[in-house]
Amino acid sequence: MNIGIALNHNYSKYAYVLLTSLFYHHKEAPHCLTVYLLSSDLTEEDRSLFGQLADSYQQTIFFLQVDLSDEIKKLPTTESWSREMYYRLLLGELLPREVSRILYLDVDIIVNGPLFEFYQTDLGGKLLGVADDPMIQGHFSSAQHQIFSEFPETVRYFNSGVILFDLENIRKQYKFADYMGAAAKFSFQLTNPDQDLLNYLHADEAYFFDNRRYNVFSQIAEMDGMDYAQVKEKCTVIHYAGRKPWNYNGVHYSTEKLWWDYAKMTPFYFELMEPVFLQGLNDESYQSMMALLKENNGLKQNLDEAVALCQKLYGMLNT
Repeated sequence: MNIGIALNHNYSKYAYVLLTSLFYHHKEAPHCLTVYLLSSDLTEEDRSLFGQLADSYQQTIFFLQVDLSDEIKKLPTTESWSREMYYRLLLGELLPREVSRILYLDVDIIVNGPLFEFYQTDLGGKLLGVADDPMIQGHFSSAQHQIFSEFPETVRYFNSGVILFDLENIRKQYKFADYMGAAAKFSFQLTNPDQDLLNYLHADEAYFFDNRRYNVFSQIAEMDGMDYAQVKEKCTVIHYAGRKPWNYNGVHYSTEKLWWDYAKMTPFYFELMEPVFLQGLNDESYQSMMALLKENNGLKQNLDEAVALCQKLYGMLNT
């Protein structure tokens, strides 16, 4: 199986957690995985750590250095959307020709079971195997409404974090320049940049698989009533889209414990946990909450005294 992952140095430890989960669930099948890591800034230490991890599970990693062309530099990025998200659009041109199929995974993902069945899915002549994006479907931005205005209202918008690419046939029809052309057509005004481009070009060429098993959004699972134990038992690919388990701020869910289960298997467990713990210690919302509780307790005491006085006066009036 060929696996593609795009990352930068800042996300190397999170990628290590992903790879640990991936390798762990294929430890009974040595040499079954070939992982291609696409990056522009991995250090020699990063490469050494990834290489040692792969060797320990008897799997293979190749490092693909992505040169930042003027075209790539032109594409929009934000604090949440890094330049590396576009590297998945280059897979057909960067990978050896003999790589005819590859499963692309975002770094904020956990593999929670073997992928053989999923990887061998018959795409029925489609170019991509994908899953619906429940966060975006039906909630288009104004820019997305413009991009997809020519599509039927029932168009299914898919998530780009888990994609099974039929590279052999994609190479026959598409190049990176086609994605660049689509971006330029909309003046690079993209809400979910790489995802919008993939949906725009491949809306009719996507095979949809079960996102309750192979691209489960952590918070969506929780909202649907699935807890940690159920997700661990039933879901193979868990995606921590949006809020990350390793960030303190924001709402957290029991299903995030699964990410920490695999983080615990890495040498970075305490390093990853420390900032979360320290941010919790420095969270001033606790002091604000305690001050509000004291204020409410004082108010309750005043109300209790007022009620007691009213009862006393009422008793005096009736005597």
